[in-house]
Amino acid sequence: MQPPNPAFSADPLLDADIAVLRLCERTTNLLRVNELNTVRDLVRLPARKLFALSRLGRNSLREIVDSIDRQGLRLAE
Repeated sequence: MQPPNPAFSADPLLDADIAVLRLCERTTNLLRVNELNTVRDLVRLPARKLFALSRLGRNSLREIVDSIDRQGLRLAE
């Protein structure tokens, strides 16, 4: 049996606004423009889909991944 997917479990951190990740303003604004407003919205996507967002570069992606990791979470595969 596989462990539950964190993108679908009940967790206050997942339902929190992306502001809790303390990303730079540019990255936060870019995520909001793409309607990624909660941590759950973010962890549902794999890194390759995030990287495909317009104007999201390698540094922003690295910042997102590092911040998600610090929270004990991972992006989707």
